[in-house]
Amino acid sequence: MKFSLHHVRRTRTATVAVASAAVGMALTVPGLALATNSGQSVAPPPAVPTSADQIQNIDQVKTAIKGYYGDTTTSAVDPVPNDIDGKDFALHAFSADSNYAHEVEGIAADAGKYLGKQAKPHKKHDGTKAILFDIDDTTLNTYNYEIYSNFVYNPTTNAAFVNAAAFPAVPGMVDLEQEAIKEGYTVFFLTGRPAAQLAGTLTNLTNVGYSVDQDNVYLKDQTKPWLADCAPSCTTIQYKSLTRKYIESQGYDIVANFGDQFSDLTGGYADKTYKIPNPMYYLP
Repeated sequence: MKFSLHHVRRTRTATVAVASAAVGMALTVPGLALATNSGQSVAPPPAVPTSADQIQNIDQVKTAIKGYYGDTTTSAVDPVPNDIDGKDFALHAFSADSNYAHEVEGIAADAGKYLGKQAKPHKKHDGTKAILFDIDDTTLNTYNYEIYSNFVYNPTTNAAFVNAAAFPAVPGMVDLEQEAIKEGYTVFFLTGRPAAQLAGTLTNLTNVGYSVDQDNVYLKDQTKPWLADCAPSCTTIQYKSLTRKYIESQGYDIVANFGDQFSDLTGGYADKTYKIPNPMYYLP
């Protein structure tokens, strides 16, 4: 349904940023960054270090990440045929009792309280109230792939995991979405995944319990008219902020925007943003 409401451009009014202080620095591709409770990012090492002391040992970082997620081996087998040495690998998973799980559940609980207050009848919005989720490590957790790939992104193997719908839900987020729907929110998903991965994305989200309207799922397709100013080389911030702008132009008020990267949240067009912890990689 289309609306012709006038929208005043909004900038971010609040950010909730929570991540693991225990990790110290996050393993990133291509850099290092970590969200902290202050809402800021830990400074990365210099691009050209003059001393090894300026760089945290990468093996120690990986060990810390595994500890934070409560690394567990599962009976699930990776979906990539004949990979590496031709053998199948048991997938790893985060623990439901890990610091990661507890931290994200806390964020979801706080967000639920906020959305509940914003849904009260006396609250006025610029349009139909909505929430917006990123997908990877905001609604679907990719820890199994990061351990499988040793934290090195490969588009072919990553696509195999995506298309096999191999990712579990991020703790607390399914319940958050379901409660938001009960409160009358429209739910949007906005991801950097390519359009070719739509089927696997929809299957994965639905399988783990999310309610998904395909028309409200935006994958990275830079032929969209609202991306004309930056296509074909839109940055993540441009792609996501311009898409949020487009959603609001259709008569919605994005009351909360959820993402695991600061680039998911920067650029306005959301009343409040929630930073989901992800020390595994960094996307500018």
